[in-house]
Amino acid sequence: MKKIKQDTSWDQQAYWYDKIVGEEGSYYHKEVIVPTLLEEIGNIKNKKILDMGCGQGFFCRILKSKGANVVGIDLSKNLIDLAKKYSSDIEYYVANAEDLSLLKNEDFDLIVSILSLGNIKNLQKVFSEVHRLLKPEGKFYFVIMHPCFRIPRQSHWEYDESKKIQYRRVDLYMSEMQIPIITHPGKVQNEQLLRDQDYTVMFHRPLSKIFEFLNKNHLYVSNLKELCSNKQSVGKRAKAENRARKEIPLFIMVEVVKCN
Repeated sequence: MKKIKQDTSWDQQAYWYDKIVGEEGSYYHKEVIVPTLLEEIGNIKNKKILDMGCGQGFFCRILKSKGANVVGIDLSKNLIDLAKKYSSDIEYYVANAEDLSLLKNEDFDLIVSILSLGNIKNLQKVFSEVHRLLKPEGKFYFVIMHPCFRIPRQSHWEYDESKKIQYRRVDLYMSEMQIPIITHPGKVQNEQLLRDQDYTVMFHRPLSKIFEFLNKNHLYVSNLKELCSNKQSVGKRAKAENRARKEIPLFIMVEVVKCN
């Protein structure tokens, strides 16, 4: 594998990503993540919300439809351009979540992030910006792939034939890792042939490290929900697969409160 690129922008992946997410979000966005977030966040009418790593703006549009005043930021100019095409009446900026100096101190009631923190290298800087931007006792909600069970290249589904159970094998967890993720797996047979535009970068951190970074920036966890896939299998291993989905979470949602 070639040296992992340092640019974590999704510019090269923007149009591929847009096909997956579309105007209203992907399957897991619509069926699992968004319903949970909206239930936890509650009434957002007239609240000012920052969508950090907003992509092409699908959640910004949902928040606006609920009466919120929304700002979306993303490192990818191509994704922001797509977001503006979908909704020209939402405030969007091309910006790095590690440095949001274009935004004012204590200007937001809420900050949200859906599946974007895993693509950001320096969480310490991100959480420092979250603390700066939130109003006193403002809240930060983020959803990430569950770091205990969903580690690219280091966790896998396996099946125990003798016990007739499907389980999750985890090879590495405590080690922080920078992992290339192929975005067009059908296009390449040999990973040595990858071009820059064929992959993005995922940063794995154990849950304890994420909470440590939050604590150092005076952001305290007030709620946590583990979200499972709601898909159903058919076939001879359906019972084992469905049981495993209900027991081993796919995502984790964390609610954080700013404390001074």
